[in-house]
Amino acid sequence: MKLLGEDLAGGLFRRGYWPSNPTGVWYSAAVAVVLMVVHQALQGAFVLAFILLVKAAPGVTPAVTKAALVSIFPASLAVAGLAYWLAGLRGGTPSQVLNLRWPRLTPLGWLLLVFAFMVLMYAAIIAIVLIFRIDISQYTPGQHGESPKSGSAGAVKEAMFDIANTPWLFALVFPSIAIGAPVAEELIFRGQLFSALSQTRLGVAGTTLLTAAMWSLLHVTEPWLSIGLIFIMGLIFGWMMWRFGSLWLTIVCHGVWNGFYALLIYFNIGGGP
Repeated sequence: MKLLGEDLAGGLFRRGYWPSNPTGVWYSAAVAVVLMVVHQALQGAFVLAFILLVKAAPGVTPAVTKAALVSIFPASLAVAGLAYWLAGLRGGTPSQVLNLRWPRLTPLGWLLLVFAFMVLMYAAIIAIVLIFRIDISQYTPGQHGESPKSGSAGAVKEAMFDIANTPWLFALVFPSIAIGAPVAEELIFRGQLFSALSQTRLGVAGTTLLTAAMWSLLHVTEPWLSIGLIFIMGLIFGWMMWRFGSLWLTIVCHGVWNGFYALLIYFNIGGGP
């Protein structure tokens, strides 16, 4: 295992997660709510400034959606700093409360785990499509973000298909998709809240189910297929937390998934060479 790293020794079922969070469940739940509210408020302030600056029409318009996507990155950085500070209150050690232990993996070990995660997620997509006989075109926007005939493909997905036609705008949005959203969402759902809940009778298994459900319901603007896949991803991330005890691993896998999908949209649909 020296080739892959110490954390991969012991197979798939060696527990590597031992939560340490003295702040309590209710405090940690309040922190998660505060982080979500602050994130939304910062995005809202950015979008409002955009509307006033360019005199865009208020409401859910393509321009406003794009501005909201750009704002995810700076809002997430602010939320990350706030999460770290709040985790240090009431006797907590931020790195332990937020599960920020760096995995003992070699570059090859990192590559193997990320690759395995991507394969598992695409296997889940294929299985769902085949079992439920889903026409994937019903969930695919047009080249400029047009909704498919069956209805909306999801606000974010449609915006990304449109953004892909404008390289400079895609470059602004990409950090939000590949870095900002993964950092903020993992800190909220598998950071302090996860460590607090897993110390209760729920244990890691119950906490994984609950946080995966909460995280998937956060994406209510997306179609049911996307919500289901996000729930499955949440279950995988919960197992990763139990097996490796590191939020960095879920952040990286989350970011690679988002970034890879965004690049597929860019190079196959819009503005790319």
